[in-house]
Amino acid sequence: MDSQVRERNSSFQNVNLFITAISRRGSSGAGFTVGLSDGSSFFVSSSFCHQFQLEINQSADQDLLEMLEVESDSIKALQKAGELIARAEQSSGGLYIKLKKKGFSDIACSSAVESVVDAGLLDDERFAQFWIASRLRKHPEGRTMLYKGLVTRGVKPEKAKSAIRSSVSEEDLQKAVLKAGKKLSVKYGQSDQKLRQALYRRGFSSEEITYYFDSSDI
Repeated sequence: MDSQVRERNSSFQNVNLFITAISRRGSSGAGFTVGLSDGSSFFVSSSFCHQFQLEINQSADQDLLEMLEVESDSIKALQKAGELIARAEQSSGGLYIKLKKKGFSDIACSSAVESVVDAGLLDDERFAQFWIASRLRKHPEGRTMLYKGLVTRGVKPEKAKSAIRSSVSEEDLQKAVLKAGKKLSVKYGQSDQKLRQALYRRGFSSEEITYYFDSSDI
């Protein structure tokens, strides 16, 4: 049974709760489900169970209840983090925000993100490189907008800058400005001023914009 959300009120705090069941969870037996006398249950790791020497009929005071809730919430957040990473590459900040939107606590979100980073399942610079490559292919833009896009998606500024330096060459930007310019020219025509402004808004530098207009491939 999933851990139930508790309302912290005076009547709850005065109830004398105790542990009624401790059972292995999942086919792998990685951790336990701890059941309490009020019908609620919590997911805990094996290390948590051993650390606090949990046993049947053990009293569950307020301190233990809070630790059970944090532990269970952290495990669920980690499971959800794994699901999100399996679907698509994530950034640490982006993953934190997604977990937070799922209703997990700050502690659980931070713990889950730290765990997947430590396990090598998440790397901001790797995410940035994948995102940059996809962005240049689908929506070509310059360094300024690439940087803003990465930061908006939860990549730390220094990681975003590093990824752009290592992943984006002058040749990449020249190809990008040609591609972007040709697309934008459909809307703005070859009006020098309007097209230049549109390319500037895409984050291209004046040198890259000049390259577009000087290119014989237009």
